[in-house]
Amino acid sequence: MKSKINLHIHTAHSDGGKTVAQVFDGLKEAGVDLFSITDHDQVVGNLEADQLAQKFGMAHINGVELSCCFNGEIGFDATYVCHIVGLCFDYEKMRAELVRISAAKDVMMAALFDALKADGYRLGAGAVYQNGRISERKLIGYELVHKGYAQDNNEAFSKILNAEKYRKYAENLPTIRQAIDIIHACDGLAVWAHPFGIARGGKKELTGAQVEELSKNMLSYGIDAVEVYYQEYPAEKIRALEDLARRMDKPKSVATDYHGIDPANEKNPEYIGKVVREQLYFEKAGITPDDADIVALIGAKLSGQSEREKWPASKTGGCGGGNCFHPYGRR
Repeated sequence: MKSKINLHIHTAHSDGGKTVAQVFDGLKEAGVDLFSITDHDQVVGNLEADQLAQKFGMAHINGVELSCCFNGEIGFDATYVCHIVGLCFDYEKMRAELVRISAAKDVMMAALFDALKADGYRLGAGAVYQNGRISERKLIGYELVHKGYAQDNNEAFSKILNAEKYRKYAENLPTIRQAIDIIHACDGLAVWAHPFGIARGGKKELTGAQVEELSKNMLSYGIDAVEVYYQEYPAEKIRALEDLARRMDKPKSVATDYHGIDPANEKNPEYIGKVVREQLYFEKAGITPDDADIVALIGAKLSGQSEREKWPASKTGGCGGGNCFHPYGRR
């Protein structure tokens, strides 16, 4: 069974390979009715998605995926990156926050590049600067590989960028707590993205015990929902996250983390062969995602009621007050 919901989608505005319009065409074909464009640290794609959704009678909610750093949680320092998805936020408030974060990040990335050059690394500015800025350390990692200082991006980070001398240049990202606070300050919902997956140059996988421990931090920071139905995860991980969300008393989100990478024209080498990331709908044999709880939470936010008022009703299948949000519109 295909889920009609996908609340984690990337486009060419960040590291996806398709335009918003191309993604939208795919969503229509896949039968997805409720979706969110969640580009990395970028919200401009939401504007076009809103227009297309209104034109074709679909439901789109504002989305973003914030890159944030650990700050000692489960023993990890700021060189480890966690992702928090923001949904249903005020567009202008979030755009202003992202401009502020981006400006601080630009200063830090330029300082890292200059420090590496001063230490003798022969890096080309044209390879890492895009539109006058370095958007992320990963681009510097690729250039280190290209110039022969590392075999791959994982080694570029482990051998160079995450060395003690350069660690301070990873600390410009908001922390996990700050990212959740930013989303809430923008009147949005904070969703813990792909809980088993973090990054440190390349993708890293947490153990079940680490996810369990991190969930305590997420609860204390005010996380609103957990990304449970995630296309890359096998059945056992999904069932573990279903149980975790139940024990956390948080709604379960549905996501594929779609990137739409064309191997013949891709921008980020780590996505080669990631066929599962090409899915615009969630579908797993033997697992039927329960969309109702995340939909009810979104409905509560959009109708102006508190999550505390609305969320308990959703767990028994009720909408409470008749204002539930559905993929086919409000009722």
